[in-house]
Order: sequence, then structure tokens, then C-alpha cells
Amino acid sequence: MWKDFFSSIGIGSVKVDTMIDQKTVSPGETINGYVHIKGGKVEEPIDKVQLLLYLQYEEVKEDSDFSWHEKHFQEVILPFKRNIKASEAHRIPFSIKIPLQSPKTDETHKWFLRTKVFIDQAVDPEDEDEVMIR
Repeated sequence: MWKDFFSSIGIGSVKVDTMIDQKTVSPGETINGYVHIKGGKVEEPIDKVQLLLYLQYEEVKEDSDFSWHEKHFQEVILPFKRNIKASEAHRIPFSIKIPLQSPKTDETHKWFLRTKVFIDQAVDPEDEDEVMIR
């Protein structure tokens, strides 16, 4: 019982780690890699695994108190909807194409790949990796 409770608040729950083959790519190229999912202390139902390629950019806007903003470019849902047992490990390959008209990474443009594992009635584990676009 306690393991289920702790898992639902993120203690001893599923872990995710995204490994990217090349962290530096050019517009029009494809990012390839693997999502490593490791089960926690109890079995948990994974609803979906989402990869989101997004840009953080700096721009002063009159209607915002923040100078950094996000723009989502690509979203990939990986085919992994099932229960993951305690300590079970999986490696899921993925690829995401960088749009041709992408701004390059500089001091006002930063690219990230966010991985999120959706688990019903629990804290959703996430991983975030910076990607350099040259």
C-alpha cells in the first residue's frame, strides 16, 4: 500500500532518460535516439510517452511579464501504452526531423527535446535535453 502511495507522488516511480545520438544537428536533419524507461517499485500503467521538440526564444512582448517564450515544433507519441512492472526496463527508438526553417541556436534561441511519460493518477516523469541547431 505505501509503495503505491509513494509511487503516485513520484517517490520510487517510473524513471525516464532520453539518449540522443547527435546533440548537434542542422535544419532539415533528423534527431535519432532512444527513450529508456525503467519501472519503479510497483507496477504502473503508462498511458503514453511523448517527445516534444520546442524552441525557447527571448523576445520582449508588451502583453507579457516574461522575456523567454516557448514554441512547440514537433510532437511524437511513442507506441508504449501498457503497464510497466517494478524494475522492468525498456528502450524505445525514436526520430524527429528538424524543420528546414528552424532558427539556429544562439544566445536568444535555445532548442530542447522534452520527454514525458504519462501515468494515470501519478506524477508524470520527465526528461529534458538541449539540442544544438547549427
